[in-house]
Amino acid sequence: MFESDTFAGTRVLITGGGTGIGRHLAETFSDYGATVGIAARREAPLEETCEAIEAHGGSAEWKTLDVRDEDRVETVVGEFWDDWGGIDVLVNNAGANFISPALGISANGWRTVLDINLTGCFLMSKAVGRRMISEGRGGRIINMSATNARGGSPMIAHSGASKAGINSLTESLAVEWGGAGVTVNAILPGPVRTEGSDERLWTDEDLVDSMEARIPLGRFGRPDDIAPLVLFLASDAAGFITGALIPCDGGDALRSPQFGGG
Repeated sequence: MFESDTFAGTRVLITGGGTGIGRHLAETFSDYGATVGIAARREAPLEETCEAIEAHGGSAEWKTLDVRDEDRVETVVGEFWDDWGGIDVLVNNAGANFISPALGISANGWRTVLDINLTGCFLMSKAVGRRMISEGRGGRIINMSATNARGGSPMIAHSGASKAGINSLTESLAVEWGGAGVTVNAILPGPVRTEGSDERLWTDEDLVDSMEARIPLGRFGRPDDIAPLVLFLASDAAGFITGALIPCDGGDALRSPQFGGG
């Protein structure tokens, strides 16, 4: 799909880049020649990811970051920008979620998920977007939303609300920043299995089997299902696409109980 040097000279910053989808994105961008920066709260996964990338001949840097901390966001973005001479692609991948009925979600739990998923996306987009616009270079911002942003999100109301906010933010920034050559798009995965999501969300194998049976393509997503779409939106081929909210869910959102699909 891409040449080995498709992203040669491209500087990519990924939040939540030490584990799960973020780590796979970092490794995949590096495989196609990008210079990669990853930022997240825990040092060990960041170090491990960068070491793995460098062991395969790639280039990667890491910095610790809590995307809820505006001052730290500005510091980290500024350091990457100055070290590299700019950022071409921002992937807002950092996220949080847990399963609970709405009545069981505390105010602190609600704020934590909304602040990491939505506020963090805004703060990162603002910090990178302002620099892209002020220097007249344009760029790509890719937000990780979810199909649960559309319609109800029973048992994860906090997540659904945050992802719906990301969708609206994506469309708003696409309009505001399009004239400066900054494209802003969002990818909406359905259920995805990673080591982290298996620990936090998919702990009931009977539930997983039931959910997979209802997905038209018959399985949960994997990080390698998401990565090609992210790379496409970061590539020259997507230069005229902005404000798009693109599902990547094996058809899960199309299930219809009326026809035995749910």
